[in-house]
Amino acid sequence: MGMQAGGGVMSNINITPLVDVMLVLLIIFMVAAPVMEKERAKKELQEDRDNQQRLVALNLPALDNSGASAEKPRTMTLKVTSKLVVSFEGNQVADCSEHVNAPDKRKWQRCLDDVERAILGSPEAKENGVIVDAEPEARFGFVVGIMHRLHRANVEKVSMFPKTT
Repeated sequence: MGMQAGGGVMSNINITPLVDVMLVLLIIFMVAAPVMEKERAKKELQEDRDNQQRLVALNLPALDNSGASAEKPRTMTLKVTSKLVVSFEGNQVADCSEHVNAPDKRKWQRCLDDVERAILGSPEAKENGVIVDAEPEARFGFVVGIMHRLHRANVEKVSMFPKTT
């Protein structure tokens, strides 16, 4: 401790360490702020997706076969498995199982053509309509392609098979 000429104690505060600590804290907050914002945005996006999924979720009615009458026209059934095997009225009409995970969806064209030919060969399908019974694991694009082919084959009544309880 130094003495001044007047006999008092000289006390100067060294603020260099204080400035160093403040600069380190500033850098930490500058790095942490974007990371925290990114995490907040990711959480908000996930909550938006959850809300959208709740809005799109369908509660389909269960089938009630108790009131089925004999005079109703019989609707044809087109079944699509998760392996992309398509059967129409119990008869297999297309098998795209080797192209289930194909990156190029044009490989499905042959199968979709086979489905369209089967529908065109059935006048009952055009008159009475077709129910598409697709397994939940079936590729969405493939099922949409089948429904497009049903439309091209002039089938006006196309419906999806509801969940049974």
